[in-house]
Parts: sequence; structure tokens; C-alpha cells
Amino acid sequence: MIRKSVLPSVTARHSLGALAVAGLLAASVAAAPSASAAPERADVSVYVWATNVNVRNSYSSTCDNYPSRANCATVTRVSTTWVNAWCQTPGETINDSGYSSRWWTFLQAPDGTWGWVSNVYIRGEAHLSNVPDCA
Repeated sequence: MIRKSVLPSVTARHSLGALAVAGLLAASVAAAPSASAAPERADVSVYVWATNVNVRNSYSSTCDNYPSRANCATVTRVSTTWVNAWCQTPGETINDSGYSSRWWTFLQAPDGTWGWVSNVYIRGEAHLSNVPDCA
């Protein structure tokens, strides 16, 4: 499902913020991409609407291939905040607060930690239209 080669490396996490700022500056002077060019991954902001949401990652293919409470350990938590999303993939169906989704988004928490969050806790559809599927 998700290819490790397209995910940010553990050592690259700390420089992603600086790169994002540089990328925004470069994008402001670059020509717009063609409509037919589909990104392999996104770098878009999504809003986590709930509090104390588990961000899960085990840095293993088991977790990446099927994000779930059983396959992925909690590495940090996020609460009512905007985060950077990378891509999304199907995994364990989560039901909470009247919402249900089998989709999980790979994102960067405000503390710099990368991991999976169920789309149930992200504002938008069960399958987010602005975040590509993981390759």
C-alpha cells in the first residue's frame, strides 16, 4: 500500500518545516502545475477536530499496510489543531461520536511526529477529497 520511499525519513522530520516554508516561497513564483499532474502525496493542512486523538505509528509495514489500533502503537496525541497531511489509506474502521470511517491519514503532528490518524477525527468526508491515497 504505502511505499516507504515516499514517506519522510525519521532524520528528515526536523527539516520538513523549513522545507515547507521554502517550498511555499518557491511555489509563489513558479507556474501552476498542469491539471493532469496528480501528486503522489500531498502536503496539505487538515483539521483534527477532536481532543486527545492518538497518532499511531510502529514504523513497520504492518502498520503502514493496514493502520489500526492493533497494528500501530500510539506515538503522540493531538487536539483540535491543524496538521500537515501526506496521504491516506484504508485500515480499521473506526466509529466515534456518530462518525465512521475506514480511512486513515498519515500526518505530521505539531511536535514533528509522523503517524496515522483515523479520518473520523479529521474535518471532512470519510475519505478526504484533498488528500491523495497512498501509493
